[in-house]
Amino acid sequence: MNGHHLGRTGLTRGLFLSAMLALPAAALGQAQPVPSKPVDLNSDSGLLSNSGNEPRVVWSEIIEARGAGWLRLYFESVDLDPDYATAESSIIRIMSLEDGGTQNLNAWTIKEWYNSTAYFNGETLSVELIARPGSRNNRVVLDHIDVGIVDETVGPATICGTTDDRVPSADARSGRAMPIGCSAWLINDSNHQFITAGHCSSSSLQVIQFNVPLSDGNGTPRNPGPEDQYSVDIASKQSQSGSIGQDWGYFGVFRNTETGLSAYQAQGEFHVLASTPPQVNGQTINITGYGTTGNGVPREWNQVQKIHTGPFWQFSGTTIRYRVDTSGGNSGSCVLDESTGLAIGVHTHAGCDSSSNSSNQGTGINHTGWQTALANPRGVCAPFTLTVPSLFAGQQATFQAAQASAGQTVYFLYSLQGTGETLLPNMGVTLGILNPKLGGSAVADGNGNVSMTRLIPQMARGATLTLQAIEAGRVSTISTRLVN
Repeated sequence: MNGHHLGRTGLTRGLFLSAMLALPAAALGQAQPVPSKPVDLNSDSGLLSNSGNEPRVVWSEIIEARGAGWLRLYFESVDLDPDYATAESSIIRIMSLEDGGTQNLNAWTIKEWYNSTAYFNGETLSVELIARPGSRNNRVVLDHIDVGIVDETVGPATICGTTDDRVPSADARSGRAMPIGCSAWLINDSNHQFITAGHCSSSSLQVIQFNVPLSDGNGTPRNPGPEDQYSVDIASKQSQSGSIGQDWGYFGVFRNTETGLSAYQAQGEFHVLASTPPQVNGQTINITGYGTTGNGVPREWNQVQKIHTGPFWQFSGTTIRYRVDTSGGNSGSCVLDESTGLAIGVHTHAGCDSSSNSSNQGTGINHTGWQTALANPRGVCAPFTLTVPSLFAGQQATFQAAQASAGQTVYFLYSLQGTGETLLPNMGVTLGILNPKLGGSAVADGNGNVSMTRLIPQMARGATLTLQAIEAGRVSTISTRLVN
């Protein structure tokens, strides 16, 4: 077993100052990047194999950064010798020695995590390469770790009045965006993905965390277990980072590496989008997000979920204003109209102070660019493809799906009632067909391809079938066929 031990030098005052100098002098809106320091690693497992009949640990490493609040590991390169036919591979197992939080990454999920890991609490990680039976050419090369450091900063508070009235909350729809330090929330698109602010949609929008625990006594964020962390799909991002009323982001995340669930499957709730913000008529606005704290508010509440409500102030063009307390880290929060329960926009900009005429601000859901993005999803927000041949009663037909997720079970569904919305909470999706029936299922190979062959019964002659396939957290395109 090898080991990396990083001393306290640079992990106290020196690293704190370095991180602060790295932060932008002025930030658009209310993002609050989480302070960290990259530390280089130099470790290469070399090429390793497993000629046995059982999985075997062929290499391990202990990484320690004394004084760290949290760690995140990055790899220079990873080879995990996959079997594409069975979608099996060797794995990398990473574990926090502080709380036992564990993540397992295979040949496909390491790509979804872009050669990085979830966030782990504490100052010590265990890393193991577990080679699958009969595998060859397994190799791990470590690049660096991000070291979470003492967070003594207080982001810009835009409190409406003289006191910060936010209190801790537990809205299952709201997640913390890392390391950008923003908020994001699940919505009612077909794959139940996410909205945030446009200026939060940079390259630092990488991981979404749910069920976030309290920060430590000095305000340094703590992390949930890897089972509550999701990697952002870069290909899914659509956004506009702009001025007040011109700032929005839409994106998706991959399934969780530990549970195999989509974020919505795990959380069980999502926001429903309004078609447009209403005219101001005494409504109460709810803002839930992961803002910083100060002015006597407990530091344990720093960048954990908090809520406040206040009056809807103004709606003009694509700008919405409200007198609800926010601070750095609240960017990307849902602007919720409590009178209808609908999401009317996304919080993006500061503005409130002690003046009774001040307000915080966001982008209304009626923004044309935002609506266009929602209607044209990308990456994991978009459907995978279903191919259906001509159907003949009494003959076999092969149904094929492409761009599904490697190793995932794909269910082939059909309807005799045509198109329409059908929510399937257990699968984390909204189907585009009514009253679906299960035609069968199969497992996608390592390239994301899957097929199923079925005999079309004689009694189906003359019927019109509307077909769609699903996997956990994703739906396919829809196809309609007449049975000849």
